[in-house]
Amino acid sequence: MNMQTNYSHLKIPFDTLEIYILSDGYFDIGSYQPIIATDAVPADLQKELNRLHLPADIYEAPINVMLIRKNEQLILVDTGEGFYDKKNAGKLLHSLKSAGFGASDISDVLITHAHRDHIGGILTENDNLVFPNARFYISRTELEFWFAQEPNFPNSRRPEFGHGSVSLVKQILGAITHRLEIFDAGDELFSCIKTQAAPGHTPGHIIFTVYSGKLSITHLVDLVHSPVLISNPVWGTQWDADFSLGIDTRKNILEQCHKQKSVVCASHLPWPGIGFIERADDQWQWTPKPYISPLLLTF
Repeated sequence: MNMQTNYSHLKIPFDTLEIYILSDGYFDIGSYQPIIATDAVPADLQKELNRLHLPADIYEAPINVMLIRKNEQLILVDTGEGFYDKKNAGKLLHSLKSAGFGASDISDVLITHAHRDHIGGILTENDNLVFPNARFYISRTELEFWFAQEPNFPNSRRPEFGHGSVSLVKQILGAITHRLEIFDAGDELFSCIKTQAAPGHTPGHIIFTVYSGKLSITHLVDLVHSPVLISNPVWGTQWDADFSLGIDTRKNILEQCHKQKSVVCASHLPWPGIGFIERADDQWQWTPKPYISPLLLTF
């Protein structure tokens, strides 16, 4: 994939709030399996990719980052890859600038979980804070897991992924302990965000719902990494710290969003990652929300 350097944003007027989806670029891992759709029969995966009009030979996914403007408050949700993937990702600050903001304008950063593509943009290569005026928020369960003496991944299909992340997570989160606010899943933040536990991807992984007036949008974060995991949630991903729990959580929350007819978004569904969880032929289905202007989505 060839991407231009002028990364952009999508603005969503949202009652008394403004929401922006910012591009941090994208990542690819080559073929889907074994990381994505781990338990799928290869022929079944190819059939599903063809049905969904997705590339059959390569998995690429965007890194969609949400920004919420509430009066003078600017709340960033996760920080993208930072400098760890200079080729394809780490473009958040460019997209933030295109939306009319700078790093120093960010007042708060909500950390949904501590994987590199979500916390990599907290520090510069010189270990300085990218967002110098921000307070940071993370769930108690997530923080306690990563700062355990020896974080363990007994139910992962590829535990070396998790073990290989521990030192980096401790380095990054350790650098912001003096600015870190702890919350419990289920808490409300900033009087416009309702958090919800969604364990499996990591122990403290959260999803959340942004609300204002009669409007709401539920951010699924890393509950799903592709539309194939919406229609086939049991296929799973090796990125989940607890493979079986990740499947159970995925199924429960997809059903919740379908029954509630929620507008949802996600960090790695095709740009801008906003749509609906529908049901057809005894499967959940991803239906993108249509919009006309390339830079503006309205409810």
